[in-house]
Amino acid sequence: MQLDSSTGLPRLVNKFLRYVRIDTQSDPLSDSVPSTEKQKDLSRLLLSELQEMGYSESRMDEHGYVFCTIPAANTGDGQKPVRLGLLAHVDTAPDESGTDVKPIVHPPYRGGIVVLPGNTDVTLDPKRSPGLLQHLGERLISSDGTTLLGSDDKAGVAILMQLAEDLRNDSAPRPEIRLCFTIDEEIGRGVDHLDLDEFGATVAYTLDGSSINTISFETFNAAIAHIEIKGRSVHPGYAKNVLVNALRIASEIVVALPEDEAPESTEEREGYFHAYGCSSGDVSHASIRIIIRDFTDSGMAQRKSFLEQLVEHTRKRFPDSEIGISISDQYKNMRSYIEDIDFRTVTFAQQAASEMGISLEEELVRGGTDGSRLSEKGLPTPNIFNGGYDYHSLFEWNTVENLQRSLAYTKQLVQYWGVNG
Repeated sequence: MQLDSSTGLPRLVNKFLRYVRIDTQSDPLSDSVPSTEKQKDLSRLLLSELQEMGYSESRMDEHGYVFCTIPAANTGDGQKPVRLGLLAHVDTAPDESGTDVKPIVHPPYRGGIVVLPGNTDVTLDPKRSPGLLQHLGERLISSDGTTLLGSDDKAGVAILMQLAEDLRNDSAPRPEIRLCFTIDEEIGRGVDHLDLDEFGATVAYTLDGSSINTISFETFNAAIAHIEIKGRSVHPGYAKNVLVNALRIASEIVVALPEDEAPESTEEREGYFHAYGCSSGDVSHASIRIIIRDFTDSGMAQRKSFLEQLVEHTRKRFPDSEIGISISDQYKNMRSYIEDIDFRTVTFAQQAASEMGISLEEELVRGGTDGSRLSEKGLPTPNIFNGGYDYHSLFEWNTVENLQRSLAYTKQLVQYWGVNG
């Protein structure tokens, strides 16, 4: 383990602390690529650091994707193994602020509640996050409580950057590795502009999974519905039989979504509707954004149909309004693609873990990763853990030791592919 003499922390952790301080929040309302120009601030830093490590073939494209090749080593038998892709995304979620993140490395955790100093209403509490009790004696990493931390996915970014640094002088077997740092993953556009031919991997993994010792190769099918409502605004004193209130119509649509099919009411394989945004909201015009999630194709079709019928019913109730709906697919459940293309991405990951004396837990992703779209595009890409917990929230945390665990496992996975791929 390499320690930084100035901080006494592993170099991996110092990378993570440095990266989370860079604001890279993506924006679902932006049409630009990337959705926020500030994502490129981290991309440019990563490119510079890779080049300083001696990876002269590293490059960043016009969209902010960063590519790097780590040459193969000691693969034996003169055979060229697979080209292994490893990915992490630079953006952070729009759910909480990513501006002026102040990461804190806490003393070894002894249990109980940890109050975050920037906002004493925000605490790390094992009642809310039972995973804390699995990390007694470890050094928690959190924000100061005023922002998210950014483990999703700057933990993955830091792990891959430390991997690149460590492999410069590592002769253990490995295939040729292609690193890729993506943009806009948090808003479902992470690989929209990724050139797969340039990436060149034949199998891949994202390091974007929460907790430890987990692998995910099954995700929701995902879509997003945009509902636009045009009303008619007049003075409320003379509104009878004239005013058409777009806000009232929008609220009726949201209330009509099944209460027991909301994110806060579902778990495991249960799908949901999630009304997560209303913009341009006033009497004359309102816009609703609804996330749709389901693990099965038939379930997704039924959910889309439900929304379309709900809009049609609402049009009949408010014939003087104009209500439009558009539904766009975001990504599909990646399991079937991985099974059809190369299921070794799962079995090798499990066997590499077994060689370390750990057992990977198969964790459903109640969300999505870049691997969803990549698998659909023909590149099988399960998701492996980076050690973080409580993503997208002020309560987010990781540990020094979890970052090291994920790095150690990633090295073992790379070596397993070098020997067996």
